[in-house]
Amino acid sequence: MKTTKYNPFDYLDSQDEIIEFLNDCYNDENPQIFINALSHLMEKKGVAEVARLTGLNRESLYKTVKGQTQPTWATVHKILHALKINPNFAFA
Repeated sequence: MKTTKYNPFDYLDSQDEIIEFLNDCYNDENPQIFINALSHLMEKKGVAEVARLTGLNRESLYKTVKGQTQPTWATVHKILHALKINPNFAFA
């Protein structure tokens, strides 16, 4: 039996659903959950395109989202901007 890689973004239809999912991941106690979500979204949109839009090379992007390096806010910001994600920050 052949299996395929699961990507949650294959099942989210609207930008609102994507933002809600990312907010849930961001609010998790483990920050790597949010980075993993960005990884899945980058794969859905195309890593080469995200690399082009951010000005970062694909190898750096993969290292960032696969936990091989600790991402800086500047890198996360570039990725979010390239993916056209405008986070809704809500303070409790």
